Parts: sequence; C-alpha cells; structure tokens
Amino acid sequence: MRLRLFAIALASVVLLAACGTQRQVAAVDPNTGRLVSEKGTVTEATVVTSHKFDLPRHKQMAFVSGLGNYGVDQLRMFGYFDQVVSYDDLQKIVISNRLQEQVPSLNEPIGLSKLYRAYKPFLWVHFKRVERQNKPYLQLVASNPDTLDEVFVAEVHMDFVWAGVTDQNARYPLFNAFNRWVQQNK
Repeated sequence: MRLRLFAIALASVVLLAACGTQRQVAAVDPNTGRLVSEKGTVTEATVVTSHKFDLPRHKQMAFVSGLGNYGVDQLRMFGYFDQVVSYDDLQKIVISNRLQEQVPSLNEPIGLSKLYRAYKPFLWVHFKRVERQNKPYLQLVASNPDTLDEVFVAEVHMDFVWAGVTDQNARYPLFNAFNRWVQQNK
C-alpha cells in the first residue's frame, strides 16, 4: 500500500514538473511586451512597491543579481537597458576603470552605492526570498544604488508542494511586472 502511494505521489510530482520550464530564457511578445511561454500559462505577480523613477537616467546599465546568468539574459531580452551585467561583469568594470580604491568591495549594497557614484548611474535588479506567515515568496526588487531605496518590488508565492516553482508561475510573472514598470517610467 505504501509503495503504491509513493508511486502515485512520485508520478504526480513528475507530471507537475513537466508543466513548466526552469530558467529558460523566453522571447518577448512585441505586441504585449510580455514573455511568451511555449509551455503552460504565465500567471501574474503581485506588485508590492512601484515608485515613479527617473529610469532614462539609469538606462545605460542594469546590474542583475540573484538568478545567475538566467536573470541577466532574461532582462536583456526586453531590450531596454543599453548594458545588462552580472556580478562578474561588475568586477571587471571596477578593474578596467581603476575604481578599486573608491569601490573596495561589491559584496554589500554599500559597495554598489559607491560604484554608482564613482562610475555612472545604473539600476540594481535583484531577487530575494522572503517568508510571511510561514509562506515563501520570491521577489524581484529594483533598487536605486545611489540611495539603496527599493523603487519597485513584485512578488509571487512559491508553491513547492502542489504547483511547483516554474518560469511560468514564478520568474516570468516577475519579469512581466518589472517590464510594465519600466514602460511606465521610461
């Protein structure tokens, strides 16, 4: 009996996992500005914070942290920022512009603020996991490195048990909400 229940549970997990993609960079629909999913329906993210922001001043560069190369590549697909960089790219920028004295470390937000002032304005887009009432949420946060203020925050509930965490119900909705905010502020 236990073996049969285990087999049913395992089959359910495998089927649910097949209902979405994992960190697959999606194309942007030119008509809607939303990410196109070839697999499953893309849900909506909840916008927690959305402040008016001088985005054209920060258009030259966006720094993405928290999702590795996937986050960088996905943000590039929207085509708004002139340059979208990873942590490794940021370190190279510090070295190639001889900013090591002004920016001794990029491991803390204060280092990003120092880089912002020593180099040029940029937007920091990062991902973080928060818990409220014992429920996990994934957030996409856009911060102004000059002040470290969060100018945009969107979140999705991460349902590890029933729906699973996929691009369609976690990452794509966050990027779509962020792109709507970009369009409102450009």
